[in-house]
Amino acid sequence: MTQKREKVKCPVCGSKFIPESFHFEKTSFDQVESKGELVEFPKGSHQLEVKPFTSIRGSFVTYCPQCGYLIKFASEIGRKEIVEEPSRIKKRGSFKEFGQSYKYKFNPREKPYMDYSDYFIEKVDNIKKKIKNALDEINFAQWGSSYSKWKEDKSIDSFKFLIHFYSTLVDYLDSQIENHSNKSMVQKIEELNVSKSLELLIKKVGELRNKIAHEVYELNEEEEDLVERTFTQFMNYLVMKQLNPLNLDKIKIEPEYFFIDINKIKYEIQEFLNLYLGNLLPLKEFYNNFLIPLLEELGVRIPNYNP
Repeated sequence: MTQKREKVKCPVCGSKFIPESFHFEKTSFDQVESKGELVEFPKGSHQLEVKPFTSIRGSFVTYCPQCGYLIKFASEIGRKEIVEEPSRIKKRGSFKEFGQSYKYKFNPREKPYMDYSDYFIEKVDNIKKKIKNALDEINFAQWGSSYSKWKEDKSIDSFKFLIHFYSTLVDYLDSQIENHSNKSMVQKIEELNVSKSLELLIKKVGELRNKIAHEVYELNEEEEDLVERTFTQFMNYLVMKQLNPLNLDKIKIEPEYFFIDINKIKYEIQEFLNLYLGNLLPLKEFYNNFLIPLLEELGVRIPNYNP
């Protein structure tokens, strides 16, 4: 049974509403047996007894927010089934009718209507899927693995990371720029249409890479910082390029679900991006230098968010 995506109608006051929640009530109902006339004989008696075809075990309970009336729906319904050649185990709970052994077979049912939590989870899961599908188009393994090795493996120095980062950057530009083979690196960077500050950083990294390629050179602390800032800002550019079309700052709540708090949805988006990007891009000071500016740029940051 699929949960209905509609309002429940109260049988008492007639108001229609989206249930805030359902509670599970484990109940055991004794079947009301139908009995025929008792006929007694000198050596015994006979009486026809028939159990109902169905039995109920457990219920989903909600209430009408208008009048407070409790509304129940069956959570498990048992139906009579014949027990063929009953074993000792199968005989438990069985009963006899018309010369046959019967037993109730119970089948669980889903909540009959969607409630607040169902809608909220559906809404958030759909947004997360769109975010993940968009971000999966970025080859984070290629971009992020070299950065991780640079930060974790002492044998990978800044020179090696810079060469790998710049080489990956060149491949990316070639995939994005038309007639790339006829254009210089500077032209490709300018045609990528990044912010002026990022464009300047990429050009400086290019100059540094060319300098290293032609002479023995060891990066100083300031140059290492330049490379790291360029990488961080370029990752921000890639992520924003993928997420901007999703318009996460303009998420709409349908009128009938007015009780959904948009800030709770934004919180889940923040949490998802924190975990997803934090694992793939273990950047230096990831939270302050990358995540928070990203959330603000996307328009989904809420106050006092602290993962």
